[in-house]
Amino acid sequence: MIEDSDPQEETTEEVTVLPARLWPVYNVDRARAELIAIEMLTRGASYLRVRHAVPNLSPKNVRRLQALVAEEAKNPANPRIVCRTPARVQAIRARTRALPGQAGAKPSSPAQPSEPEESAEPVQMTFSLDC
Repeated sequence: MIEDSDPQEETTEEVTVLPARLWPVYNVDRARAELIAIEMLTRGASYLRVRHAVPNLSPKNVRRLQALVAEEAKNPANPRIVCRTPARVQAIRARTRALPGQAGAKPSSPAQPSEPEESAEPVQMTFSLDC
């Protein structure tokens, strides 16, 4: 049989192959200690109680986790499914929700949305596959 491909040209250049970068090494014991500390802090444990319960963490790390938990408590994440509910629909729902004491009452003035309006609309994408 005759090959239709070009013959390989001889290369005189040398190629140096570098070793791959090392994978990050995670300290499993420290990760467990941080998770325990975060759980205790979210349940309201004091700094000293967490320090005594989790001796693997330094005071600096416990303070850092305490600040992270406090920040998350002040401003919790608001998850939403991007493809199903656009931001404008959620903003309208939030504005029209009646307060528990004012069932059926409409807000007197339009409320400012807490999130900036997103200009992107969700789009249904289709891909054609050639088999």
